[in-house]
Amino acid sequence: MASKAASFIIGDQEYLLNLIDSPGHVDFSSEVSTAVRLCDGAIIVVDAVEGVCPQTQVVLRQAWLENIKPVLVINKIDRLIVELKLTSLEAYTHLQKILEQINAVTGTLFASKVLEERAEKVKEEVDREKDLGGGQVYDWSTGLEEADDSHLYFSPEQGNVVFASAIDGWGFRSVAHSESQVIIFTEYSVPQNF
Repeated sequence: MASKAASFIIGDQEYLLNLIDSPGHVDFSSEVSTAVRLCDGAIIVVDAVEGVCPQTQVVLRQAWLENIKPVLVINKIDRLIVELKLTSLEAYTHLQKILEQINAVTGTLFASKVLEERAEKVKEEVDREKDLGGGQVYDWSTGLEEADDSHLYFSPEQGNVVFASAIDGWGFRSVAHSESQVIIFTEYSVPQNF
């Protein structure tokens, strides 16, 4: 694991962020787990060309278990154009598939949590009914219908997705009403007419 302080500007505000970079390789799962326990937040970086890898799912699960709300960074956006030569519509579709894959993992984590809570609740009700000598009443609902999970998913509209090109030193996220916010990292020099 490596630790580094980074300075960046959003709008007129300058921020200092202490980063702990943990390896994404499966052989370093214990380091990722340790890093997640040390942090207040997580930035999940996904390669725009490679997409969601098995280790991405593991990192999302570890962040979920530690109740950390991550921010998704889809990096290497430039490769979609330069290397893969995708049209804007093809690039959009490709990025949408990446978001769907990540949200599927998040949805699975949420569903398992709700089902575990429901199973505990049903067990308590069954135990209580046994104590009272009542008959068994079955409720086949899972609890997923009533649970609000809209805040859990990654969506540019929610502002929890950043599209970036680290090699070129830029990133942006969509904010309310389709406005965009450009993040320029101070480690890189950007031309004035950018």
